[in-house]
Amino acid sequence: MFRFVRRPAYPGELNHELVWPLAFLGASAFAAIWFQLGLKLPECIFFKFTGLPCLGCGGTRCARHLASLDFSQAFLFHPGFFLIMVAGGAWTLYSAVFWLRRDTLRVRPAWSGADSLRLRWVVAVLLLVHWAWQCYYLTR
Repeated sequence: MFRFVRRPAYPGELNHELVWPLAFLGASAFAAIWFQLGLKLPECIFFKFTGLPCLGCGGTRCARHLASLDFSQAFLFHPGFFLIMVAGGAWTLYSAVFWLRRDTLRVRPAWSGADSLRLRWVVAVLLLVHWAWQCYYLTR
């Protein structure tokens, strides 16, 4: 069964409460500066050769709409990127609370071997549905 557990850090374990919020905030600042400067992005090679969007197509448009707080259009352009940004923001808030409370127990996902296989299938199906949405929405 998939669940979240609170446990102490293992010796040598990556400090996820420090690394990922810094990466999220750094990438967000980089994107904001990129958009303010009006810099161009390279053309998608996959789209150029196939006429179909890749799994990353629409991500920049999603980020631009997120920067202007237009959440509905951001979700429509790239639902996966939008959800990753929401999860990154939630993890950053959790990490801030974790550090402010000086907590010693960390929240981590836990699952069994059978759940691991189910989780892989769910991710594969979600990626396929996501790509189908992009093929529909970005090529019309």
